[in-house]
Amino acid sequence: MRLKPEQLERTLSKPLAPVWLVAGDEPFQLGESCDLIRRAAQQQGYDDRQLFSADTGIDWHAILNASQSMGLFGGRTLIEIRLGEKRPDKTGSEILQKLLDNPSPDVLVLISSSKLDRRRDVRSKWVTAVDKEGVLIEIWPVESPRLPGWISQRLMKQNLRATDDAIALLSERSEGNLLACAQEIDKLALLYADIEIEPKHVQEAVGNSSRYTVFDLTDALTDSTRALRILDGLREEGAEPPVILWSLTREARMMEALVTGNSQNVRLPPQKVASLERHALKLGLPSLGQALSLAAHIDQSIKGMRRGSPWQGLAALVLRLAGSPLPESLEQL
Repeated sequence: MRLKPEQLERTLSKPLAPVWLVAGDEPFQLGESCDLIRRAAQQQGYDDRQLFSADTGIDWHAILNASQSMGLFGGRTLIEIRLGEKRPDKTGSEILQKLLDNPSPDVLVLISSSKLDRRRDVRSKWVTAVDKEGVLIEIWPVESPRLPGWISQRLMKQNLRATDDAIALLSERSEGNLLACAQEIDKLALLYADIEIEPKHVQEAVGNSSRYTVFDLTDALTDSTRALRILDGLREEGAEPPVILWSLTREARMMEALVTGNSQNVRLPPQKVASLERHALKLGLPSLGQALSLAAHIDQSIKGMRRGSPWQGLAALVLRLAGSPLPESLEQL
């Protein structure tokens, strides 16, 4: 049987299958899935645990012996096999198949490995046996388009409510690092359990000792000197360019919406809307379009897809949004 990681918890409330294979190259999800299976095994009486790792060499005959003997006090045994990048040799494959031909109700086997190769692994006899008699969970990286959904599900598990903008900021901060994202959500659960989480809460949770925040920067965009001073302060305090870029881009899009008459999605206090609209009209639509184009170039430079300094680009973007743009020749990254 094959399961997705998000289906695992529901399945673990039932009697456990005799063998579980968790495979993938995303370490956080793989580790968390294995932790859930271990915890469920302990709850169902598998108190004895024996670990075999490819890092130190796997004795497959010792695994067979362990499966045929009772636990230390006659209880149930969890046999954990960590393959990593390696795969069972002929002996190992035969022993795994033998274990699954007649599985013992007192033995549970948990195997973890790197991503399964479609040709080498998926059709192998040992993987086929696991798929037939147990559970196979393949872990895939959470790509950028899926990350907001993954964050939303994790927030729901913590009984947290968050705005779309807060989720977008979390996504921007944690792309490619699910562990960091999960830790930030845990921190938000401790700090803001009873309120709807907004971008300012995300920023405060990860840097509440900062002198400046990105919201100070966007509030200062009518004063180019002060805005550059705040940008320098954020850089000195270790702020991350993607977070600053997200905030400035969001501000530019709201100003563009106000200029074009599409203000229904701008959720700000009326006084703030009026002030932002005055500034946006002063800048004009062509300048805002250039700002968004510059923001796209900065994003590419942050990701290594374009040459140029992200911080130099952010300074140019701040000046353009403040109404004091650099000459175009100097604004280019």
